[in-house]
Amino acid sequence: MSYLGNRPATGDNNSFKILDDITSHTLTFDGSSSSVVSTVDNTVTAHNHRFLTGQRVTYNDGGGTAITGLSDGVYYVIKHGHNTIQLAANASDAASGAAINLSALGAGTAHTLNVAFDGVNTKFRATYSSGTKAGIRRAAQLQVSINGVIQQPQDNATPTTGFGIDVDSIIVFSQAPISTDIFWGSLVASNFPTFDISDNDTDTFTGDNSAVSFTLSKDPKDARNVLVTLDGVVQYPSSPGVTKAYDVSQNVLTFTSAPALGVDISVRHIGFAGPSLSGSNGGSVGITSAGNLINADAKTLNFIGLGNTFAVRGNIVDISIAGGSSGAGAGGTFAVSSTGIHTASSVGVNTTALSDALVGSGSSFQGMYVSNGMVIMDNTLNGNHYIGTAFNGLMAGPVNIDGVLTIDGNYVVV
Repeated sequence: MSYLGNRPATGDNNSFKILDDITSHTLTFDGSSSSVVSTVDNTVTAHNHRFLTGQRVTYNDGGGTAITGLSDGVYYVIKHGHNTIQLAANASDAASGAAINLSALGAGTAHTLNVAFDGVNTKFRATYSSGTKAGIRRAAQLQVSINGVIQQPQDNATPTTGFGIDVDSIIVFSQAPISTDIFWGSLVASNFPTFDISDNDTDTFTGDNSAVSFTLSKDPKDARNVLVTLDGVVQYPSSPGVTKAYDVSQNVLTFTSAPALGVDISVRHIGFAGPSLSGSNGGSVGITSAGNLINADAKTLNFIGLGNTFAVRGNIVDISIAGGSSGAGAGGTFAVSSTGIHTASSVGVNTTALSDALVGSGSSFQGMYVSNGMVIMDNTLNGNHYIGTAFNGLMAGPVNIDGVLTIDGNYVVV
């Protein structure tokens, strides 16, 4: 089914994705570039990388010369940022943040780091479309298969069977998969649009020439779901494989470089903002929990048509139809009475004059009215042409038609 605000769709759409293969992922980088390898911070830069602290990886110099401090072999990752990693000699050093000193650049542009199913790693980042992070809030959003067996989802980061999830879209297996295991996975409902008036909230920060990460008030789906400005200048979001000004992971906004001291940082969450019932123009309409149609400050509700106007007064709706000279839809005025709706203009009949029309005063009336709860619609009321319950003793039964009853299309003519 289609949801309010979404176009009707069948089959696959943006809420259903096949996950990337996580059995083996290789990062290839230029080990001779100072913009990639930092001998100051001991980091390797890779935009929006998939590596996690504690993961065991295999380093290879790709036929060049190894970065000083490394040699071809096994290391453990320290996630330094969304776009940078460090390497540790063992899992204990990785957990404590003790990084290997990278004292000099290597040679060659085909250095690699590989993370894989190796019987040791239990945590892997869930991505789709070759690196886009999946927006996971519940383990049940994923279907995961190992060797053709669907794994049981658990909503925690320490699953005892199957798999669980950790923050930042991380799959945690209860048992480390091995290199011969076959994996497939699918993502259901990366995110659904919300209809929250607060979706367009704005977070503000101030740069200090040091901090690159800022915590947002809510979790955008990705960098495209926030509008970021620095001193009013719009910044470009990064995308898979392309490094721009900033990236987003869950509720953390990370800039490629630290905003300067005193820079005004504005982050506007882009979403659907529903109509508000506050304000004085009366142009917004809302629905109460009881299903009643209301508007701000009990103002007039305007509908498309020939000047049709509904005025709200408490629980009563007054109806007026402006323009024209006669007939429903033009010229008549309808107001609420104790017995229903009756015409109150010169081109209609009201409850006071109704008895004259029903006994045949010879006057011609046009309009629509309700008498004792029954709706009367008649082009010309002359004589005893009426439909309704007994009125002032004039009706012997529920229906009295003086003349011929004709059904013409959708109209009843008497």
